[in-house]
Amino acid sequence: MYYCNEFLSLNVLSLYEGELIGVVDKLYFDKKMKKLIQLELIGENDTRLILPTKNIYHIGKNAITVKNNQAISLKVEECEYYLCPINSKAYTIKGEYLGIVREICVNERFVTEKFALDNNQTIGVKSLASFGKNTIIFYEENDKINVNKFIPTKTPKFFKSEKIQPAQILPVENEGKKNAVLLEDIKKPTIQNADFLIGRICTKDIFNFNNELLIKEHAVINKKNLKEINKYGKLRELMLYCK
Repeated sequence: MYYCNEFLSLNVLSLYEGELIGVVDKLYFDKKMKKLIQLELIGENDTRLILPTKNIYHIGKNAITVKNNQAISLKVEECEYYLCPINSKAYTIKGEYLGIVREICVNERFVTEKFALDNNQTIGVKSLASFGKNTIIFYEENDKINVNKFIPTKTPKFFKSEKIQPAQILPVENEGKKNAVLLEDIKKPTIQNADFLIGRICTKDIFNFNNELLIKEHAVINKKNLKEINKYGKLRELMLYCK
């Protein structure tokens, strides 16, 4: 049995190269909080590195060992996993406050076993209903509600195009001018294909309307985050802040 807090600040050593690779700074779980997937390290010159838990050779009291440097990869973009929710507030699905999550226990295969709260209460992973950035929600006994059914039904449509309205040509009263085109009556078409942005570097943090981060500054634009940015109508902003 391992405790997540034990991983934080541990050194990571490469056995073949005989060197210190970095120090554990963050932990990431899968989307259902069922398994610890990867560790984020701080390397030389504050470089961010990723160590998948499947590449760990051994966990000791003072350090984690890996076979060689190939077990580590450079972090080039925001990962799709969820940050470890230690210090999150815990509630029941009926809105009753339980406490603050102080520890998460995982087994030797890094599968989540239980959560420990600040009031010495422990809750099994089977009671987990949902979790987010700062809150974790648990079922109570005999709860039959499935929170997965609460998924939003309305989703934005991707790459929806608009018909271009023809320009209106109207007579002008001033002498010497026959006709004038009202440019404000011409609607700009939406962007149909933004694949040319893939591989470029974003130069600014871009957020959606809920102030949630869509892409981080210095991140490489890929198909996944490009689709998410287009989903919230932020493609034109991305075009302005990329290189």
